[in-house]
Amino acid sequence: MQSLWWTDLAQQPPPNREPFDNLGDMLQFFVEAQRSLAFDLSFTQPRFADCSAWRKESLVQLKQKLVLPARNQASEARMLRRLENDGYLHEEIEFESRPGLRVPATVLVPTRGQPPFPAIIVLHDMGGFRTYGREKMLAFDGEPACLTEHRKICYAGRSVMRDLVLRGYVVIAIDALLFGERTPQAQKDFTAFDQLRRAFKTVQEQNEQFSVPISYHAERAAASYAILTNQTWAGMIAHDDLATLDYLCARPEVDANRIGCVGLSFGAYRTNYLAAIEERIRAAVSVCWTATLDALIGYNVGGAMGAFTLIPGLHARMDLPDIQSLACPRALLAISGWNDRLMQPFGIARAHQKLRAVYEKAGVPEKLGSLVLDAPHEFNLAMQARAFEWMDKHLK
Repeated sequence: MQSLWWTDLAQQPPPNREPFDNLGDMLQFFVEAQRSLAFDLSFTQPRFADCSAWRKESLVQLKQKLVLPARNQASEARMLRRLENDGYLHEEIEFESRPGLRVPATVLVPTRGQPPFPAIIVLHDMGGFRTYGREKMLAFDGEPACLTEHRKICYAGRSVMRDLVLRGYVVIAIDALLFGERTPQAQKDFTAFDQLRRAFKTVQEQNEQFSVPISYHAERAAASYAILTNQTWAGMIAHDDLATLDYLCARPEVDANRIGCVGLSFGAYRTNYLAAIEERIRAAVSVCWTATLDALIGYNVGGAMGAFTLIPGLHARMDLPDIQSLACPRALLAISGWNDRLMQPFGIARAHQKLRAVYEKAGVPEKLGSLVLDAPHEFNLAMQARAFEWMDKHLK
């Protein structure tokens, strides 16, 4: 099992890359400061022996640092439209994750087989592409060329949601905050916004004219507002994903004991938190977001960890794979690419080694998939095949 699902890490990782961040003398100061972080809530610390006790203690701290708001029962969704396709129903809905925060979502339901079905939450990426969110995961007729290009770059042109529903899963995807219908422009005048996003011809054009201003202004402002009002932007994103899980569990077609989640990049970041916090997530696949913090500090924090990751005080106690490992003892598949330029290769290797140490210490190494492939920052066909196989193994 381990040889099938664990890549051999004995080989030397590729050499370090030149830093993207240019902070002069300050950069070395931050590198030295990172080395002093204790990560005392890692399960690899000798004081932890029982996985359940460790997870309980660490999860309290994680939720406190995220400032997760209280969740009510799943709010009733409003059906916007419903279409029948070959093998599945396609629903466009919206619900409120909390009063005033509208969450648009796409739900696909199999029409073959007997419910209740297993279900998967698909968490979309960032990729410098904010005019669309959930549509990245499901192609539609007449979509703009830039969206098709993005899906080719990141997903080998595949519609992940459609592939999963045809495998027998109920599938849901939402627009994360500041993506698609949840951008300020869309909320102000959706018709004008929709015309704008359909006019972009290339990913680069969309990024330069639309996404960069949001990343460098709206998101940073939102993260600042959150911290100043005793919240975190990361906590608000996680809350929406948890509310999505609540909604999914309330659907009669869904087997609430067989739910998974999957995501690439920003979607993998969301996957890591959702699987860490919620035991209802029985299987998770995190693609290209497995690395230690020292693989980013002094290299590419600006490009890899946006304002959405700012959680004051958390990383003094937990490294990035420590958060990811809170999915233990449930099923987690972490997939990375050696050529992923968002993070240094040595940090990818260290993070996978830590995940393996955690699952071995917990006595459930078979519940961990740990694959590092010769690939860039993408969710390619080979990765998708392994991800779908992992979901089938643990949810069917």
